[in-house]
Amino acid sequence: MTSPDFPRSISDLQKTAAAFAVERQVLAPELSQLMEDKQTIAAALLLCLSFLVGRTIADVKIEGLDRIYPPGRNQGLIDFNLICRLPSQVSINLGICILPSPDFEIVSEACTRLLVYKDFGLDRLCLLRPRDLMTNVRQLPLCLPKLLSNDIGGSFVPLRPKDILSILTTLSVFRNKDQHGITTATIFNYVQQQALSSDNDLIENILMAAQF
Repeated sequence: MTSPDFPRSISDLQKTAAAFAVERQVLAPELSQLMEDKQTIAAALLLCLSFLVGRTIADVKIEGLDRIYPPGRNQGLIDFNLICRLPSQVSINLGICILPSPDFEIVSEACTRLLVYKDFGLDRLCLLRPRDLMTNVRQLPLCLPKLLSNDIGGSFVPLRPKDILSILTTLSVFRNKDQHGITTATIFNYVQQQALSSDNDLIENILMAAQF
């Protein structure tokens, strides 16, 4: 996304800041439920990353975002492909998989398919789950530790409430922008000015995972 001109009036900034405050307040009581909503978290993360295309975070340049192919075989398991360039100038296709479910059978079935992520043209895989679902390895499906082993090369990044609330707020503001009387350009510029995406630990940790 190419940055437009920054908002020229204090009114633009005030309306946008107010929109973020309102949406954050609405979302906060529902956060525990939203932490299990794979599709909404994926949409929010995709939006926030799109604001950073062309930027370099944690020494990794975000070059683009893409769907996972073939979609029929993926069945929505891997959420999207984050295309980035490492300090060595090597381009990496990093598959982002949000898997917040605590259900043993769901995770086991998902991880069995995740083990073949390279069949989707991906160089690496980044698995996003709440940390409390990763603490007891003995209760995890056997394929999950294998997925994160050095041999397979998958990486784990924890989903933390404060990071999720931040990206979900951005998504909610974007979806309700007409109601707040603001534009996409205004939201983009506000996010840039406030470093809401670039200073998000979740996004930084994902980009760091691209290097390993």
